[in-house]
Amino acid sequence: MTGDRAFLARVPRPAVDSGALLVQTQFSLISTGTELAGLKAALSREEDGAAGKVKEFTNRASFYLGKAIQNPGKAAERLKQIAAARVRRLTEAAKAPPKTAPKVAVLTDLGWLKAGAQAFDPLPAGGFKFQSDDSPAGYQVMTRRIAIRELEDGRPERAACQAEQDTTALYEGAAVIVSIKGAVTGGPFTLGMLNQDQSAWIGQIALEAGEIDEELQFDAGASDAVFIVLANGGHGGGSAEFSEFSVKLKEPQPDGLPASETGQIGWNIGYSACGEVIAVGAGVTGFQVGDIVACGGAGQANHAEFISVKRNLCVKVPAGVSPHLASTTTVGAIAMQGVRRADLRLGEVACVVGLGLIGLITVQILKASGCVVIGLDLDEERVARAKALGADAAVTDADEAARLTLHLGSGFGADATIITAAAKTDAIINNAMKTTRRRGKVVIVGDIGMSIERADFYKKEIDVLMSTSYGPGRYDATYEIEGRDYPYAYVRWTQNRNMAAYLDLIAQGKIDIEALIDEVVPVEDAPKAYDALARARKPPLGVILAYEPQAKVSLAADSVDKRDSARVDIRGARKPRGNQIGYCLVGAGGFGVSMLVPQLDKRKDVFQLRAICSRDPVRGGNFARQRGVQSLISDYDAVLADPSIEMVVIATRHFEHADQVAKALRAGKHVFVEKPIALDWAGLDKVREAHEAAPDKLLMVGFNRGFSPAAEAIRSRLAGRTAPVIINYRLNGGYIAADSWIQNDQGGGRNIGEACHMYDFFSSIAGTPVKSVIAQGMGTAGTAYFVNDNFSASIRYADGSVGNLVYTANGPKTGLPKERIEVFCDGKAWVIDDFRKCTEFPSGEVIWEGDTDKGHAREMSLLADAIQSGSVEAPIPSSRIFETTAVSLHIEDLLQGRSLS
Repeated sequence: MTGDRAFLARVPRPAVDSGALLVQTQFSLISTGTELAGLKAALSREEDGAAGKVKEFTNRASFYLGKAIQNPGKAAERLKQIAAARVRRLTEAAKAPPKTAPKVAVLTDLGWLKAGAQAFDPLPAGGFKFQSDDSPAGYQVMTRRIAIRELEDGRPERAACQAEQDTTALYEGAAVIVSIKGAVTGGPFTLGMLNQDQSAWIGQIALEAGEIDEELQFDAGASDAVFIVLANGGHGGGSAEFSEFSVKLKEPQPDGLPASETGQIGWNIGYSACGEVIAVGAGVTGFQVGDIVACGGAGQANHAEFISVKRNLCVKVPAGVSPHLASTTTVGAIAMQGVRRADLRLGEVACVVGLGLIGLITVQILKASGCVVIGLDLDEERVARAKALGADAAVTDADEAARLTLHLGSGFGADATIITAAAKTDAIINNAMKTTRRRGKVVIVGDIGMSIERADFYKKEIDVLMSTSYGPGRYDATYEIEGRDYPYAYVRWTQNRNMAAYLDLIAQGKIDIEALIDEVVPVEDAPKAYDALARARKPPLGVILAYEPQAKVSLAADSVDKRDSARVDIRGARKPRGNQIGYCLVGAGGFGVSMLVPQLDKRKDVFQLRAICSRDPVRGGNFARQRGVQSLISDYDAVLADPSIEMVVIATRHFEHADQVAKALRAGKHVFVEKPIALDWAGLDKVREAHEAAPDKLLMVGFNRGFSPAAEAIRSRLAGRTAPVIINYRLNGGYIAADSWIQNDQGGGRNIGEACHMYDFFSSIAGTPVKSVIAQGMGTAGTAYFVNDNFSASIRYADGSVGNLVYTANGPKTGLPKERIEVFCDGKAWVIDDFRKCTEFPSGEVIWEGDTDKGHAREMSLLADAIQSGSVEAPIPSSRIFETTAVSLHIEDLLQGRSLS
């Protein structure tokens, strides 16, 4: 989903993750609240006259997920027809014999127009050059209107074009193919395609500085016409010269898929599903392949054909419970937790405010518990449904609800009011104070205004309780991600046990969920469902997506682009060029996408990003599509099996590094891994042994500070030194909470996870092997710190040099730079201030100064040179990599009291 449209995109099947179940989805519940909020807001803008200039909810019906179809919001009927036609084409394509190649029209006159560019000059053969203005994102040059769609009388509407083949049927949803050769100076620029009224981007891609040789595909979708635009990509002042810039129109794919998927950027939705277990991850007990399970959790139980869900967010579905009813388990657990927070007894009185799906489930659970129930909702139909489901009374008026709670509550009022409504008004909670008796409870389940008027709240001494989602364990990573259950004797009702109890109530016939399911929608009809839901004045309650049964799933790594594949090759991706080294980014976190890839981009003569490997199909998928990367992969083994991927760039969490590095080396890949290379001695041994078995493959670790301009400037001054050096390194790291992954078994703590940088810096200056190591940590009694948060370490080298590190999380977050380094030798000193300036003393000469530069670019450039030259040694020798890692592990042993020397 984006801010103004919902869509389902083609993504790889998740890997079989440790501690998780891999589930093939049969049904998933649409949340008519949270999932549709953005779409309704966009529709509201449309009704106000503004959305005519907002991108359509869907410019195309994208087919996969298995059949993943984007949801229209504008020009709905036409888009439904397009989607239906593509569904038919996909079905027919499987049965029909092979067809001829799609029809293509070559546009011979693009009619380039100067927009904001300071200068524009046409060149022969359709080329041109321009100098941009200084705006950050202004349009520089653009084509005339390029018609896509046939006119109503059947005559194709197109400007001057030369047909490579018969062009009498250029359909809606044609592919626009842009071929360019040339060079960009400065920049970057954004090459994109606008829809027919120039109100929205249909697709765009960045053109960075350097040589350009690309063939890019955009999907016109439902747009009648398009405009090709070159705009500034963040700042102006650049220039470009293209010897070739041509455009072709190609009819839609016969399989119904879009020609380009690079514009499918958004986030995943859905959090309640049911399906069949097809694989059980390591460490999971109590489940087996073939079990039918209900699954919960945003980011896990999404709308997708295959989902990977952690063990504590899955429960077996009892016999007799239909999978489509079990797909409501997450919202059922939310209702269950609200009832548990109210802690009502047999015969007590409850008022339920908000009779939506969760509210009506709450009514039924309360009745099954022997409570007297009054319902309140503004919608008369929902009030009637509450009565039909057993509510003792239900009304649309708040004052009447207060009167009924007094009447049915023996003149005192409700023992508890449970608010399942969602509205940004304070009136709901203040009315709840009126329906609730003295010393009663108000339980908040829904998202409401929270400004409570004091009078009734104070006078009645009411307890206001928050009900957090599905129950105890929610938002606790140790429970949800690591799978550590709470002891049954101390936490009777966890979120998992709430989910199971809800299913038991269905199985026993004590609650009727079938009565709440208003629609079961085949996935191929999702466009109509989302359009109707977003536009409905009174949306239905339970809406479920049904996934058509599939053949037996294959978990083989080579089932590329099949519906059960761990790999998806993205349509419209950039093609390989020349003799570049194809690499895969493993882990699509912030550091990998914002630091490592941009630095590798600076050596496009050597590197090309060919694939993204990520467990997160949203983050990884968005980045892959945005960059026009060829493949999106969820299974690391599929990366290693691909001969076109010659190098892996590993940016996963620290605990995975050693195993991933060793496997990549044994698979014959060059490896760049962000530090650290290992968290323990066994991991270090594993990497070292793999490296020895692959002597022709480069192993590089992201110890970048030794490549900084400041470090290189100091080394040049130390050339020919006559004495050892003393290095004092102070790092003011700042506090990191104990529950951060950096501090647990996944991160390894501050010493192994970050101080390894400092130990490598010492080696880069000293230039000789380590001889001895000592370390001690600050006392932690009465503090929130770990022993490896605040410590000092001293390393002596073979030539007598000494590196001293003071690492602290105990300093200020502001006002003091993070890193300061002092190097002493031969009567001189050099000081590095946060890698922004390096000063020599006693002269006071500034030997380097600039923007913060910790050596990332230089590190990657030297790696490119090493691979290009066929070197068997990375810019950091493997002996130094292993030595630095051993230093950090030994210091950790010293800090933790595991070693005495």
